[in-house]
Amino acid sequence: MKISLLIAVIFLPVFLMSQDKPEQEKKVRDHGLIFLIGPAINYHYGAKDGNTAYSDAKFSWQVDGQFGILSRRQNRTLGNFLGVFGSFGSISSDVLQEVADQSGRGIMLKNKQFNQFFSAEAGMIIFNFIRLSGGLGRQYYEDIYDLSSSINYFSLTGGLNFNFGAVNLGVNANLLTGDDLVQNQLRFSAGLLIKF
Repeated sequence: MKISLLIAVIFLPVFLMSQDKPEQEKKVRDHGLIFLIGPAINYHYGAKDGNTAYSDAKFSWQVDGQFGILSRRQNRTLGNFLGVFGSFGSISSDVLQEVADQSGRGIMLKNKQFNQFFSAEAGMIIFNFIRLSGGLGRQYYEDIYDLSSSINYFSLTGGLNFNFGAVNLGVNANLLTGDDLVQNQLRFSAGLLIKF
């Protein structure tokens, strides 16, 4: 009995795999207009001359979005994505104070849990893998006198996009430079983008 069972376990998969299977339909490739949105975490590395030591306080969250057109040639698996990219999130008051110090304004900030920022960029993802984009960003703040304002900067992003079908993994390095910032700031992020 045990030998019969062992033979069945060994030869059943071989028998099933040897049977003719109907030809599977070709997978439909992504193309055309694509919209993705999803959560991410970021780590604010800061300015080269600033405090670049690792700290848990430098981690924060953001929501990333992408909208554009994905083109493919001759049904290739890799195409180019051309579109707009956006990020919205919050950073800690400690990190915000560092950014404010780098703006050269001498701002004394109010300690808040939610310090929102956003960026809007245009660019492309080459071979649906390498992201290059640039645009504008803004970090909002409230000072100790309850006056609200913002720090404006140019935002440049380079990153890698890993396509897993309905979900993409994005790993990016974001350079904040110019306008109100005297020194460049660097922010890293990683997150999941869901296709709609």
